[in-house]
Amino acid sequence: MVKEDFEKQLVQLSKRKSALYLAIRNLPLIELKEPYQKGWVRFFAVRVDVLRSAEGVFYEKILAKINTFQFSSQKEFTTKKKRFGKKAVYPREQFVANISISDWNTNKFELTDKEKSCFTLIEKWSELYNRFVRYYKFNEPWRFVFKIEVNIITHKKAVDAGLESELKLIENYIQNWNLGWKIYKMRSKGDYYYWSLEKVKHNNDLKTTNLNTIYEMYLEEKHI
Repeated sequence: MVKEDFEKQLVQLSKRKSALYLAIRNLPLIELKEPYQKGWVRFFAVRVDVLRSAEGVFYEKILAKINTFQFSSQKEFTTKKKRFGKKAVYPREQFVANISISDWNTNKFELTDKEKSCFTLIEKWSELYNRFVRYYKFNEPWRFVFKIEVNIITHKKAVDAGLESELKLIENYIQNWNLGWKIYKMRSKGDYYYWSLEKVKHNNDLKTTNLNTIYEMYLEEKHI
């Protein structure tokens, strides 16, 4: 009975933690009196020749649904990678968003039938997730080009000290008593999923892979 009561308390604690996260995330934005520059932002834009064609507006609408954004303190958008014992500078990769199977089936991106015809179902082995992944990929990314602009901050997120304090107390309690894994197991659906997570957690390949390489793999497989 004591064990069951404790587990019920953990479930309620987990629900409260999720509710606090949601409440903090939904806090409104406050307009700044004096906007300021914070680095640069890079995104995709329709190529000029494509935009001037009869299908220009059509591809603009597609891009609005699958565009991605990267932020950098420098205009060059580069990253350092260690090769042969030395660090070298390489351009950062960026792709338009792929669409997961679940998002495709629920039409989360609100694609029309004509827009859907511009995507192809892809299935390939993912080194990052150590399994086959399936997603829909845009067929003609060459129609888009990079565009870099100054990143101007015009709003800031509202802060609720009460919510932040309560969330911090819950997180500290879970961490100090090492309850995260127990809570996760109670909320998961099957033993196979626990085993899969443990396998990924202790995967030596991920431990020995360069962090920049993992990040590049993540960018390529984002939204899968």
